[in-house]
Amino acid sequence: MEDELMNTENYEYPLMPEWDISEVIIATDFYQAVEKLYTIGISRVEFLTKYRRFQELEPAKMTQKQLDKRFKTASGYSIYAASQYVLKNEQKFQRFKTKKE
Repeated sequence: MEDELMNTENYEYPLMPEWDISEVIIATDFYQAVEKLYTIGISRVEFLTKYRRFQELEPAKMTQKQLDKRFKTASGYSIYAASQYVLKNEQKFQRFKTKKE
């Protein structure tokens, strides 16, 4: 499963210059969770745990929206759409199917 995730296009995750290494790791873990949701699926608990840590890292909604826009431009995946999907659906394991699928 990890190989499928690793085969995605190479792009840089949007990071904030003021983040330290541990904060970059939190953000990177969350971005990878979003990718998993779109590609191979992820447990709801794992996604929500990483989402909440990301929100604690960057509580400002405006900054979250900017990071989402940058992430979507780079990856094609929406943080906002992914988080709303997981919050609204209670299945233990989830995969966000886009309209193309």
